[in-house]
Amino acid sequence: MKTVQMAMTLRVGEWIVLGGSVLIVAFSVVVGYIIYKKPPPVEYIYLASDETLAGERIYHQASCPSCHEVFGVGTSFGPALDGIGSRRTAGWLEAYLRAPRAGVSAKRYRLRMPPYEGTDTELNQLVKYLLALRKQGSTPAATAVLDEQLGE
Repeated sequence: MKTVQMAMTLRVGEWIVLGGSVLIVAFSVVVGYIIYKKPPPVEYIYLASDETLAGERIYHQASCPSCHEVFGVGTSFGPALDGIGSRRTAGWLEAYLRAPRAGVSAKRYRLRMPPYEGTDTELNQLVKYLLALRKQGSTPAATAVLDEQLGE
């Protein structure tokens, strides 16, 4: 019995396709590594404490994430609350949570926010949580200017 040997030779076009494929894979690996090594800049921070953690529990118990988003978690039926602590004062948040009104945001939402009906202590903890959601490097003094502009 005679064995037949076949030589595996590639034509020029096949070498070009193979080389191009190897280059694409190598480029993808390098880009993936660069992206992995350099995370995106932090825009918003959460200043956690015992009080703000209690407020965060209330935020979840009151089903706020069903309409609002914080750090990408939740839904967008209402405005995202990232950085709200840099834009609003404690007094403004307390008044708004007790009696929400339309027209606060430039964007119009289909759903109206219900008033918060918890105790004053719970409201205070919720407000402290919202104030802890700040923009990186912001100061509380920045909120007074926004409140004046909005006629609050």
